[in-house]
Formats: sequence, structure tokens, C-alpha cells
Amino acid sequence: MSRVYEELDPAYATACSDVTLYSNSKGFFSAIADEAVAMASADQWLHKFEKVDDAKKVATVIANKELMGWLNGVLGRASALHRGKDARVSRDCRENAARALRSGQIKEALALASQAVLRAPLTGSEEAIDGGVTLALALWTRAQALHHAGYARAALADLKLALKERLPARMRPQYYWHMGHCYKDVGELTRAKVSYELAGRLLAADEEAKSQLNKDIESLRYCAAPAPPVHKPEVTVTGEAKQNMPALSKLVKITEEEDKGRFAVANSRVKTGDVLLVDSPYAACLLTDCYGTHCLHCFKRLDDYHEEAPVWCPKCSRVAFCSMACRDIAVVTYHSYECQFLDLLIGSGMSILSHIALRMVTQAGLATSLSIHSKYLSNNEKTVEGVVLNDIEGVTKKSKIKSRKERLNRAKKGLKTLNDKNVKDDNMNAKEEEINKIDDKMTFEEKLELRAAEIYSLCTHSEQRKGADYLKRIVMGMFLTECLRKAGIFKKCEKDNLEIEEMAICELLVRNLQLLQFNAHEIYETLRGTHQFAGSKPLYIAVGIYPTGALFNHECYPAVARYFEGRKIVLRAIRPLEPGDVISENYGPHFMVRTLKERQRSLASRYWFRCACVACCEDWPMLKQMASDAPPYVRCPNLSCSAKFKASPQNVPNRCARCAVNMDIQLVKVFVETVDRCVKLYQEGAQLMDEERSEEAIAAICAGIDEFHEAGCAPHRDTHLAQEALRSCFAAFGNVHRVFVAHADEKPDANAEHERSALATQQQV
Repeated sequence: MSRVYEELDPAYATACSDVTLYSNSKGFFSAIADEAVAMASADQWLHKFEKVDDAKKVATVIANKELMGWLNGVLGRASALHRGKDARVSRDCRENAARALRSGQIKEALALASQAVLRAPLTGSEEAIDGGVTLALALWTRAQALHHAGYARAALADLKLALKERLPARMRPQYYWHMGHCYKDVGELTRAKVSYELAGRLLAADEEAKSQLNKDIESLRYCAAPAPPVHKPEVTVTGEAKQNMPALSKLVKITEEEDKGRFAVANSRVKTGDVLLVDSPYAACLLTDCYGTHCLHCFKRLDDYHEEAPVWCPKCSRVAFCSMACRDIAVVTYHSYECQFLDLLIGSGMSILSHIALRMVTQAGLATSLSIHSKYLSNNEKTVEGVVLNDIEGVTKKSKIKSRKERLNRAKKGLKTLNDKNVKDDNMNAKEEEINKIDDKMTFEEKLELRAAEIYSLCTHSEQRKGADYLKRIVMGMFLTECLRKAGIFKKCEKDNLEIEEMAICELLVRNLQLLQFNAHEIYETLRGTHQFAGSKPLYIAVGIYPTGALFNHECYPAVARYFEGRKIVLRAIRPLEPGDVISENYGPHFMVRTLKERQRSLASRYWFRCACVACCEDWPMLKQMASDAPPYVRCPNLSCSAKFKASPQNVPNRCARCAVNMDIQLVKVFVETVDRCVKLYQEGAQLMDEERSEEAIAAICAGIDEFHEAGCAPHRDTHLAQEALRSCFAAFGNVHRVFVAHADEKPDANAEHERSALATQQQV
């Protein structure tokens, strides 16, 4: 089979493929991969290996005794390596935090106190330092810093944790006194009074302290409860969600063509601004550069102390979590296997995609991962329809997960029958509740296994993969399998099955490494200064694999913009679409900032396809090549015709070259006036953005873009700039982090910002 990347730039394609697996400049894995390829190239073995069926490739490598002898010696040296706890470091950080707090350096005190918490060993593990309560003392100090910084609720959370971690009894009077202050500041006055009274009972004969405590109790009479916090509603898809694919709006459907695979198209008319997808990741990993700033599990900013302050991993000091809830989820699933090898994995130089490949196994556990391997790698007899409907084939009737899925499907079929018969609403509601109850009873592993049906139907392009590239991925799979083995994931395996199960996990990892190369999304948050839009830019913090989101194909002139709300990906339309139109995403190269040749090279080398979108077929000019005063393209008066022409007075043809309909000069004039009116709406939207009135700006820009497409056609400079402005407005409703910006009143050039964001906000791994 011909490989499109070899036709354009094979060396660049190899570099692009390698970087999705490991770094060439950091870590030791690149040297291992290169040596393995060099050894395998002897006697034409690598050439023969390339022709082996995918299902037999891992076994073929294992059968190569010379190569495996060397790999076993190298990979066998892998051992646990992570940043552990240190009571002395924690104590020093705590003492420095206390000094910073006394000096009024609140921000520094908070940072040091958090380090003290994260580096503290578990209570009772190092009795020689602080009597084994280093963690409790660190939490106490951080609670004080949080309270001084105005985060009373987070301070309360730390105080409660400090008590659980055996805060010394001699500190109890001050503990309850401080707790009373915190309850007072969050408006829980009854609890504040109870805490003050408990402190009073423990103060014994300290009359001066009791006198001050009585004043604090008296002050509660004059306190007004603060306003409740404002909770931002979660985004939902426009209209109703599809029953079989709840992440997707009913405005969208998934179709399939032989040369394009599965992709999203409009099922009904889509308006600009419609929310078409809200999808949760099957698996996602935080970038290592963000370990100190974001929660490992949910990716929330750690310096958002409104509810809780960062909490610790019980074993390592490399990562942190935004809450005990996130910590507990991570520790009971993936982090228990990854934690002890985290520094080794980072030091290997493996890519974030390699980490996600590992996470897809560690989050599921051994039993579920083996079941997934059995269903989706060993059994290839699954249909597209089965995958889209999230039906799992090849499972015996006795399977618990199959049984529950069958019950869920039967309930849904019953719901449809009831609907067809026009039964009463209360019966419909009862049936919907029954479905929800069935779904709620499913365990995390069962739900994961169901979603795996969508994940393992995604493209891998294995038929286009060279032998050397495939071998490198198998070596990475073996390295990760070795780490899992030493982390204890196979400890309950029977000895006779150990080799079989290790090979199955390695094969699953190799499959993960292939599909992630083409289907993962970078997750970003928007950094902003004092102004909501001026100078804002995306910061990439994580990478995830989205089962439904991965089905949207690329075009260099995309139909949607994406942003992220927590870990969820949101796709919103940035231009109107008619039924049957492709709903395209953008994987990086955008026609506004990259030439046709550059885009084709990038897409062929990175994603192994030749783009045939309208911007490529017509070779649209880049933004900087578009004149702002150029006559716009307008559509043919025949609405069923897709032809367009420049609407200059000297260039109106007598009839359409495509459909031969006669041109009406007056109608063309109306089209031009419509385009001018749209430009004024774009300008109005820009003014509203300057005034930080996001929702009104979105309404004005969406109205302008919708109206433009009734008369005009792309490319059109003002409309493309409006679409990029709309992208910024959408992102403002997602993950946003406000940072201090010097000279915040200096606003950058709007066009330059749009040109940068055209590519920056659309990057995909």
C-alpha cells in the first residue's frame, strides 16, 4: 500500500511519528529504540517483520532470540524511581512558611506551606521528627496562611484534615478558636459559636484569652451571612443529546465512507454557536510541566483555594490533587501503579501519548484490560454500527457487563415502544428513571469496558506503518509492561498464565500507542490578564483521548471551535451548516496562517492523509494575503448551486458558469449589501468584546456569520477574523486562568492576535 507521507517528506514523517512516542533530546528511550531497530535490520528481519499480520507482530518480536536477549537485559534494569517523602524538608518548609506569614508575605507562605504538606510523610511513619505528626503540623500552618489570604473555606478543610492526622492535644484550644474564625468568615455562625465555646472550655485558667474569646463570640451577633457562591452551569449540547451517543447533539450524525472512514456530518441545520459535542475523555494525562500547578486527576488549577487546598499522594511528592475526592479516585485506580515509577517514566523521555497508553491500562486494572484485549484485539468481527451504538460483540451471555448492557438496551427499546404508542408522560418518566438506575449500578470498570468499544474502533493506520516504527512501539510497550510487572499489576496472576497475560497487556499497549498517534487532543486553558480577551492565549496542560470527539475529521477551514470545561471537550459551530455538510475540526495547520504546501506536508507527515477540503482544493490565500477592501465572493442566486463569484461591478457574469442560471444584477447588489451589513455586526461584536460583554458579543457575531452565509462565500477576510473572535469568546466560558500582566492597558493589535490564535487555539497532538 502506498504511503502518502513518503510522497512528500519521509524524513519529516519519521520524525513526526517518533515524537508521538518519545523525545529525541530527553531521556534514555530514544537510544534503546534506535539500537533495537539497528539490531532488527540485520538479515532483512525488519523487512520481513513489516509484512507480518498485526496480531502476530508482538509474538514475532518475542521469537527473535537475539533481539529479546538484548531487550530483556536492558528493560530488566527498570526499577521504581520516584520523589518520596521527607520529614526534614517538610519541617523546614513549614518553619519558613511561618516566618513568611509573620512578615506578611502571604503568597510565599502559602507556597511554602503547600510544599510542607506535599513532602510530609504519612502520620506515624517518622516518629523522630515532630513526633510523627509532621503532616498535621504542615496542615495547621497552611490553614493559617489560607485564612490570612481570604480562603476561609479551604482553611477549614485543612483544619479538619489536621485533626484527622493527630494534631497534638496541646494545640486543641487554638485549633477550635481558629476554626471558629473560619466558620465565621464563611457565614456558618452557629458552627462558629460552637467552635468558640469548645475553645473556651479548653483554655483552662487563661483569663486573658477567654476575655478575647468572649469578644469573638459577641461579634457573631453583628455578622451577616455572605452571599452563596455562584456556580457556573455545565455546558450541554444544543437541542437534545443522541440516545446512543450522549456526548453528541441530535443535530449531528456519524456516517462512513470507504476513503474517509467514520466522520461527523450535520443531521439537521446547524446555526453558528450551536454546541455540537460535550465529551468526557476515555483517558487523559496531565503534562509533567504542570505537575506543580494543576491537579493530577481533574487538571484544576491548584492555586484555586476556594474549597480545598492541594492534597498529597500517600507515597510520592511529585504530584498533587485539588481535593481528597480526586486523590482517592487516582490512588485506587491508576496512580497506585504509576506513582512508584513516575520519575523513571519521566526520565525515559517517553511522550505524553505513551503515558496515556499506559493510563488506559492502569485506570482499568488487569482484569478489565485483559477483557478489553479479548474483545477488541482478539475479535475483529465487529461492525461500525455496533461500535457507534456502543454495543459490545463477542461476549458470552453469562457476562455480567453484557447482561447489564442488554437490560439497558431492552429498557431503551421499551422506552421507544412506549413513545410510539403515545403513552402518558408519567410512564415515560418512570421508564427513563429505570434506565438511569440501570446505568448507575454499573461499576467504573464496566462503564470503561463499554466505552472501549468506541476507542478500539478508531483508526491506527497500521497498514501504512513501517516496520521500524512498529518495532519502536513494541519496544515501548515492553518497557511499560515491565514497569507494570514490577509495580505489581500481575501479582495475582497464576504462574502458568503469566506470560500470556503479559503479552496481552503489551499488545494492548501497542494498540494504544498506534491509535493515540492520530486521535488524541491537547487540553488547554486560557490565560488572560486584566482584560478578558486582549492578550489572552492558550496554555496546553494535558492530553486526552475522546471517544466521540475523535470522530470529527479535519479541514483546513474548520466548521467548529473547541475549548475545554474541566476535562470535557466542547465543540461549537463557527459557521452554519446544512444537512449532509461535513462538521470538520482542525488538527493544527489552518489556511489563514499556513500555505497549501505547508499544510499538505504537515498533515501527510503527522496524520498520514492528503487533505482535500475546499481551502486546499481552491488554494485559498492566507489571511495576510487577503485585502480588506477586496470585493467579496457571493453565491449563485440558484440556492441549489454551490458556485460563487467576485461581486465587483465590473465582474458580474451574465449567467452562472456551473448551473447556467441568469444573473440578476439587483439580487447581486442585495447580496453585497448583506455582506456589508454582516461586517458591521462583526464590528459591533468586536466593540462588545472590548467591553467584556461576552454573551452579547457572541450573539452579534453569530448573527453576522449566519447572515453572511446566506449571501456570501468564503474566503472572506472579515468573516474569518470574526470566526476567530468567536473562538476566543467561546474559550472564555471554559478553563480560564487569570494572571497578572504588566502594562495590562496596552492592547495588542487585534489582527495579529487573530492570526496567532487561528493556529494556537486549534492545536491537536
